[in-house]
Amino acid sequence: MRHLEYILLYLLLACLLLSGSAAADSVRDALYIWWNTLLPGMLVPMILIRFLHERQGFAELRCAIFNKIFRFNNNALAYVICPLLLGFPGGALFIDDAKGKQLLDEKGAQRLICCCCFPTPGFVVLSLGTSLYHDASIGWRLYLIQIISGLLLLLASRRQSVSIMSRRENVPSLFAALSDAVFSSAFAMLMIGIYLLLFMSIAAVIEPFLPAVLLLPVRLISEFSSGTVYAAQLACPTALRLVITSALLGFGGLCVHLQILSSLRFVHVSYGRFLCFRLLQSALSALLALLCFAI
Repeated sequence: MRHLEYILLYLLLACLLLSGSAAADSVRDALYIWWNTLLPGMLVPMILIRFLHERQGFAELRCAIFNKIFRFNNNALAYVICPLLLGFPGGALFIDDAKGKQLLDEKGAQRLICCCCFPTPGFVVLSLGTSLYHDASIGWRLYLIQIISGLLLLLASRRQSVSIMSRRENVPSLFAALSDAVFSSAFAMLMIGIYLLLFMSIAAVIEPFLPAVLLLPVRLISEFSSGTVYAAQLACPTALRLVITSALLGFGGLCVHLQILSSLRFVHVSYGRFLCFRLLQSALSALLALLCFAI
């Protein structure tokens, strides 16, 4: 098996070296997406949320009804709201950091990473709703669909409880907490950009060898932000394009999968399990979008 891995890597390296302009264009596209789409919408919210977390600003964010329905405890609501605001893969990295600080148990962290995988609200509402479909209400409905589908996943997986450990250590100083939030957020954004560049370069090299019938599906599921643009340009009714877009937002894209699972340092999640949750959320999102836009 390892020899096959080596052969594939050698072939991939050769294709990258021989592809020339295709690889260079994909690098520029990846940097454009990272600099113009991901960085503006993710970095500042990520810093603020991590800063609040370090200063224990979420310590009292509790809801007894929420905990009872989803089998959580303490301020578990914060570990759903933060990934919801951070989007993927920032939300998964936030949960991973919490596990590294012994604030979450292993099984609970795995459940949260599998279920709380959301796009950023800014991307859905502004980039999709306002820019692509020229209607902010469409963006808000798409975002609400993602929230509902994530909650349904949490409800379906409630057999596994999530234990949130109470923080009893001293709160770090204002500047120490801010410095840690900036550093960890900058590192997370750097890793996101590198994995995006790596994935899009490999995809650009592989695409010429794909049959024409597979080219569009591969482009749709490879990278979610560009995939939603492709979906919006399809020659089909708007309702169907929105159903496809909602399914893509639930799935997240293969690039996001790579970013999340490759960046986890303290939580182990098998790709088979993670993929099953993404496919289930994609199906739920498509069904909810069908009910919302086509009926």
